Amino acid sequence: MLNAAVIGLGWWGKQIINCLEDSDRIQVVRCVDADHNATAAFAAEKNIPLSAHYQEALDDPKVDTIIVVTPHGFHEEPVVAAAKAGKQVFCEKPLALEADMAERMLAACDEAGIILGIGHERRFEGAFEEVSRMVEAGELGTLLHYEANASYNLFAGKPETGWRQDPKQAPAGTLTALGVHQTDFMQTITGPISSVTARMAHRSDSYPHDDILSIQFGYESGMTGYFCSIATTPFYQRISIFGDLGWAEIREVSNVDKPEPSLLTWRGMDEEIHTRTYRKTDTVTANLHQWADAVEGRGNYRFTRAQLLHNVQILEAIVTSADSGETCHITS
Repeated sequence: MLNAAVIGLGWWGKQIINCLEDSDRIQVVRCVDADHNATAAFAAEKNIPLSAHYQEALDDPKVDTIIVVTPHGFHEEPVVAAAKAGKQVFCEKPLALEADMAERMLAACDEAGIILGIGHERRFEGAFEEVSRMVEAGELGTLLHYEANASYNLFAGKPETGWRQDPKQAPAGTLTALGVHQTDFMQTITGPISSVTARMAHRSDSYPHDDILSIQFGYESGMTGYFCSIATTPFYQRISIFGDLGWAEIREVSNVDKPEPSLLTWRGMDEEIHTRTYRKTDTVTANLHQWADAVEGRGNYRFTRAQLLHNVQILEAIVTSADSGETCHITS
């Protein structure tokens, strides 16, 4: 059993604590947030000691690991400090906003022998796992093209407050909220991305900034890809992967606040169309548990160092391309 401190008690930090309430692998023994007015009642309800600074968690001998759930731009400092203190680390997505930040975080964990966990729980969804298996088994043949859409009007029509609507902390529309899950899955099953051409547009008055993000990807393998994310349309997610032996598509109405099933459809050379439904499962806990098992030597964690870094490189390239209007090339 790992004793954890959760750093950051916003909406998602509270979600993680709730998910781990009945865990047999991770016990939350401390939480940290500078805003006690907003978090003291929750900490008291959960009977978890509340600190104002993460250093108190690092100095606590009972704490084995920290779970970082701060705004995106503030991940590096507590992750590096925890690694230097010999604490295991799980960090929410995106790992960092810039590749240099991610490199420093990964280097600190490498030096300390830390297994760095990452909050990309979508890899643990049943439909995602099945498509990964199909690709790995060669059932789709040579991969040709990948396309996806992840859109949600969760923040539409709301006042322009909070870090999640701050372009410095959450750049490129819904990229850091939804898109980084898609790019993580994309590079995992299709290999490294070599170029990014991103465009943004502002179409709806219900969102304070650009609400449409459209991206074309080039791959080292030669295949192509496309991704779109819209911040002002009702929840919609789709992933389609095309190969020369078949295609597979995931259509979803599933999210943390939408516990509904996903539909996987695929078609091979037999020309039959197959479908399978996957019910909503607790992927947040599944991710944390696999990481905890790896930390305690009971298995492998499915995220590689190269994948953690490359997803941040992709994110940074998208933001750079969207700002400049130019194609951004990624060097492996």
